[in-house]
Amino acid sequence: MIAKELVEWYRENKRDLPFRLSKDPYSVWVSEIMAQQTRIDTMLPYYNRWMKQFPDIRSCAEAEESQILKAWEGLGYYRRAKMLWAGAKLIVSEFNGKFPSDYSSILKIPGIGDYTAAAISSIAFAQPVAAVDGNVLRVISRVLMSELDVAKDSTKKYVAQILNEWMIGSDPSDFTQGLMELGALVCKVTNPECARCPLREHCLSYRFDTQNKYPIKSASKKPVSESYVVYIIIDSDHLLVSSDWSDGLMEGYLRLPQVSSDSSYFEIEESLFTYKHVFSHKIWNLSVVKSNIKMNDDILDTWRWLPVSEIDSQPWISAHRKILQKYLKKSDLSSL
Repeated sequence: MIAKELVEWYRENKRDLPFRLSKDPYSVWVSEIMAQQTRIDTMLPYYNRWMKQFPDIRSCAEAEESQILKAWEGLGYYRRAKMLWAGAKLIVSEFNGKFPSDYSSILKIPGIGDYTAAAISSIAFAQPVAAVDGNVLRVISRVLMSELDVAKDSTKKYVAQILNEWMIGSDPSDFTQGLMELGALVCKVTNPECARCPLREHCLSYRFDTQNKYPIKSASKKPVSESYVVYIIIDSDHLLVSSDWSDGLMEGYLRLPQVSSDSSYFEIEESLFTYKHVFSHKIWNLSVVKSNIKMNDDILDTWRWLPVSEIDSQPWISAHRKILQKYLKKSDLSSL
């Protein structure tokens, strides 16, 4: 009964999204990876550009890393892009460019875990495998008034077992997407719109007016605050850039020289502005300064000079891309 009501509601109320135009597993895969930790309205322009630039698995696999990173620039959680690229390469080498249709093989693709494998299996290949993400956990926690902590893997496995039973006899693709859509549009984090929910007659939290109590989730750690100085050094129409990824963040993306304190390599000309960049696990408090370099013949191995004309074509970490955009808008580069 639940599956029937959910699927009927989805078919009548689903959003017109580009990755729903077909059951192509590649497009489903790209959309699912991009939608992780990202709002649909934010990722859609990136999805459309990506599919235009890399319309199939082989074109993605054959792209240069810089092209992949540039296409993803600004979307965040950059490891997703590199894993998507690595996954495309594996599919070309091991499956002759054809996306595997069985769940166990899909799980072998880099960057694909239980949820994404289940989503692709059910949406693209109509296999009855439950996909459990944050939206789905919230819906089921409210329907069952579950006291289980949704941050625990054991809870996700329990919910998957329930959904696998509910899915029997239904269209797996529409069932999976229906649950996702219900969590996104109706059973929202705050102010759920229960009056238009197709599952309200089955929902215990609706019956007892406890929607805002669920789901139960253990508190996450507060992000760590860190302070750095970011140096802008331009000489002879060249910008000093860094490929120091020793902090483990956004490998492959260019950045400006950034240190935790004053550097003996630079002589500060002018303090420009401050900028705060928030990651999921840390906060960068950045002091941006315009500088000269003291030892031009002895720069670090991770630094190099980039022609100013190539700034826009390179992939940048988001924090430094925004800093450069702000700085360059205020500067007359012709006078540099």
